[in-house]
Amino acid sequence: MHIRVIPRLDIKGPNLVKGVHLEGLRVLGKPEDFARKYYLDGADELIFIDLVASLYGRSNLKEIVSRTASDIFIPLTVGGGVRSVDDMRELLRAGADKIAINTALFSAPSLLDKGAKVFGSQCMVLYIEAKRMPDGRYFCLHTNARENSGREVVEWVREAVSRGAGEILLTAEDREGTGLGYDLELLRMVNDAVDVPVIASGGAGNLDDLAAGARELGTGAVSAASIFHYHRLSKLTDTARFDSEGNTAFIELARTHTPAFLEGRIHCIEVGDVKRHLNALGFQCRGDLPADAVEPLSGRIPNVAIVDYGMGNLFSLRRAIHHLTGQEPLLTSDPGPIREAERVILPGVGAFGDAMANLRERGLVAALRARAAQDQPLLGICLGMQLLLSRGFEFGEHEGLGIIPGDVRHLFDGERRPDAPVPHIGWAPLRRPEGISWEETPFSGLSDGCHAYFVHTFSARPVNPGHVLSFTEYGPTPFVSAVRKGNVCGCQFHPELSGPDGLGILTDFLTTST
Repeated sequence: MHIRVIPRLDIKGPNLVKGVHLEGLRVLGKPEDFARKYYLDGADELIFIDLVASLYGRSNLKEIVSRTASDIFIPLTVGGGVRSVDDMRELLRAGADKIAINTALFSAPSLLDKGAKVFGSQCMVLYIEAKRMPDGRYFCLHTNARENSGREVVEWVREAVSRGAGEILLTAEDREGTGLGYDLELLRMVNDAVDVPVIASGGAGNLDDLAAGARELGTGAVSAASIFHYHRLSKLTDTARFDSEGNTAFIELARTHTPAFLEGRIHCIEVGDVKRHLNALGFQCRGDLPADAVEPLSGRIPNVAIVDYGMGNLFSLRRAIHHLTGQEPLLTSDPGPIREAERVILPGVGAFGDAMANLRERGLVAALRARAAQDQPLLGICLGMQLLLSRGFEFGEHEGLGIIPGDVRHLFDGERRPDAPVPHIGWAPLRRPEGISWEETPFSGLSDGCHAYFVHTFSARPVNPGHVLSFTEYGPTPFVSAVRKGNVCGCQFHPELSGPDGLGILTDFLTTST
């Protein structure tokens, strides 16, 4: 059972904060500093929630995300104050990988439909603040748990998934910040109601709590805040943090935040401790390899163009290329540079039909096809890989670039698989097909079975098996996770978010061609 471990960072203004029941918020420090620590500890993803953005009608998330994503190489889920598709687009372009929404949906539920159509359901996270009522029913709260929506949790979850939510971030308001453990009944109800991944949040105080949440979900993610935040504060030992009796100031800070810390319900735990514990129990957690292990390129650096057509997470990819080359890649929607650049990358986050429409509007279809016809290096990422094929069947049938013959279809042709939720979100191994060599390809530095980060609902089905560069096992049948035809390659996963192996793929793409 694959499980992700995700620290949650609650934001108020420019600061990381923590409270109990989402109230009594106290400042802990700069969110970027904590995020960097969790990244190095092996966190699979990070969650940023601006708790007061909907209340005050403003948010600092864009700036925080931009600063954070410039220094780490794991996916970010970002929420708070999102009211429009334009808000989503700004956060994605700043470095977010998924968008969490709560408050705005109760007045405009169609926002989920719109977001899923433009960016894909894999980008849409339904954020729930759930409260158990005296009669045992659970209702959805919003505006930082200040208002009751009147909607029961399971009913609302089902509607949201039908509208395009691809993942559920489920916070039990009654347990949040208490260290009493997850509300397992709530987790069970929601996990049984839908087939998309669920992230448990609110109440984890120790390793046993995290394991209990993982068992309840089977496949999904466990998230926590206090246990990770207090561990980091406990390690800050500069003299300014000691009081007159020699006690570290973080103890007093913890006391003002929640009595649960002093009562022993909230432990100080590192992300790596959680992963080792879950692995010992039979779960499968990705090991930690900091992205900084990949050295920047030396010698002549090829010029790189990233296709900017309004559908990609440009910040994360641009930052990865800058990390490797020391140079800013060209972001362009101009056909000229796309024909002429030594290396071109076609990213993509969203729906197949909208992406092709955007490429056509900018006159880029012919430029990309011409580049492929001349066998010039081209790399498609996620949706960008899918666009390389002939047709896509997301929200109807749509013509693709036709560079690699084949179709793009739902992972399980629309069939529900309780053992394999869709979207497929998380880390999974890349397998080399029998008879296929990775030498002189962007995969030349990889070992069979290395892990990469996926967020997708649809998968490529090339006509020619020789175009399959890797496959990945998920659910009843493996899916194609990478394709190649000459110097044209595609990755269904995100190499820019897949640690050193992912950066190694980008390195080989920049330096290798046949």
